[in-house]
Amino acid sequence: MGLFNKDVKNENKVSDISATTEESRIIKRLYLVDYENVSDAGLVGVDQLAGNDIVVIFYGSKVKTVAYESLIAITSSSANIEHVKAEKTAKNYLDFQLTTYLGYKLGQNSYDEIFVISKDSGFDAVIDFGTEKGYSIKRQESIVIKEKVIEEKSEEQLKARPRRTYTRRTGNSGRTTTRTVRQKVVTKTQAKKPRTNTRPTVTEKQKAELRAALKGAELSAPDYKKVYDAFASCENASAYNNKLQKSLGNDKTSVVYKATSKIFENAKK
Repeated sequence: MGLFNKDVKNENKVSDISATTEESRIIKRLYLVDYENVSDAGLVGVDQLAGNDIVVIFYGSKVKTVAYESLIAITSSSANIEHVKAEKTAKNYLDFQLTTYLGYKLGQNSYDEIFVISKDSGFDAVIDFGTEKGYSIKRQESIVIKEKVIEEKSEEQLKARPRRTYTRRTGNSGRTTTRTVRQKVVTKTQAKKPRTNTRPTVTEKQKAELRAALKGAELSAPDYKKVYDAFASCENASAYNNKLQKSLGNDKTSVVYKATSKIFENAKK
C-alpha cells in the first residue's frame, strides 16, 4: 500500500514539472529583413526585441550606408543580429536567397513565429504555403508596427441631458401645475476651443524613409529639417514642390522632389 502511494506521488511530481516547463517555455521569433526593400524604416522596433529573438538582415552591394538612428537601434538591441550579403546583383537574387533561408529555418522547426520584413507582396506566396503547413509566418513592413488607438465616446457622454422642472399658478383657482421640460442645447454660445500653435510633424518612420531615399544627396541637417517641414505641412504634390523650391532652391529641389515624391503621395492618400 505504501509503495502504491509512492508511485502516485511520483506521477504527480512529473506532471507538475511538465506543466511548469510548458508554462516557462520561451517563445522564439525570427525576423528576416529585406533591407534593400524597406531600408531603415523596416528596422523600426529592433531595439524593443528580446534576447531570444533573432534578426537576419539581407542586403546587397547597393547598400553603402546606414542611418545613424538605425545603427543605434541595432547596437542597443538585445536580439541576436545577423547579416547576410547578396554578393551577386542578378534580378531578385536577394529575394530568392531570403526565401531559401526561410525554407531552411522551417525545416529546422525551431521558431514559434517568423516575420518577413518587406513591402514586396511576392513573398506572400511563400508565406501562404508555410501557413497552410501550420507554421506561423507573417509579412509586415517593419519589425514593430504601432497600432492606431481609436477613442470611443463613453456611455455617460451619450446619455440625455438632465431635465428641469418649474411650477406656475393657473387661473384663479390657486392650483399649481408642474411641468418637466428638456433643457435646450444652445450651440451658438458655446465657447470655442483655444487655438494651439502646434506645427505639423513627421513620424519617425517617415523620417527614416526620407533619409533612406535621400542617401547621397549631400543634404545638411538644416536641409533635412526643411524637407520634413515641407513634407508635413503640404497637402498636395504641387504645394510640396513649391515649398521645397522656396526653402532649398531649384538645384536641391529637383533632387529631393524626385527622390521623395512617391513617399509623399503615399503618405497623403
